[in-house]
Amino acid sequence: MRKKTDFSSQHIEDVRRRVLNCTKNLLVQHGYKRTTIRRIVDESGVLIGSIYYIFKNKEDIFQSLILEMVQNAIAKVEEHCPGESPAYHFAASLEIELKEMEVAPIIRDVYKEGYESKLVFEHMVEQFVFLAHHIFDGTPYEATEAEYYERMLLLKGAMHACISELYFETPRDCTKSRKALLELGLRLFRVPEAEIATIIERIAQTEKLWLEIANELATRPIGE
Repeated sequence: MRKKTDFSSQHIEDVRRRVLNCTKNLLVQHGYKRTTIRRIVDESGVLIGSIYYIFKNKEDIFQSLILEMVQNAIAKVEEHCPGESPAYHFAASLEIELKEMEVAPIIRDVYKEGYESKLVFEHMVEQFVFLAHHIFDGTPYEATEAEYYERMLLLKGAMHACISELYFETPRDCTKSRKALLELGLRLFRVPEAEIATIIERIAQTEKLWLEIANELATRPIGE
């Protein structure tokens, strides 16, 4: 008797990464609205049933892609700055996300579409709550689930404003807005003012590193 095929967790993860990388490429080529499930099926070679086994819909794929990129950003910060505080790691991850918008207009467009979708934005906030747990649990900045949610909701709303500013008809120097967003993020997590000033200054001094990481995240395939 033939043994029934067993889809291992590794197989599912391989398929998941293939779908995410294909979606990432399609988003760069066609934008968010024109990246459809049918296009993802055609480009990835993954059957539609397999896609829906792993993801609920296109929004779920997009959210998973954003979460992967942010997790990779945090991992890179922790790798390059192992002795820094959780507050510093958090501010650096925000700076990298802002840098991605600055250096990659196509990625910026994709993020903007996501932030303007109520469904995507809602789940994005929930995903960033998960990341807040990763960074702050077990530290002096640990908070409750409700507090994490409230803070990340405000912060992602401010991030949306920073992205929108890049599309204003009147060109603006966005440096002050980005700095204000980092300060807001740190204040929301009750970081002392003196420490905030030091972190912001040191983040600015390491701009080249954040730019390199942002470029790498924008071009590197998921899972590599």
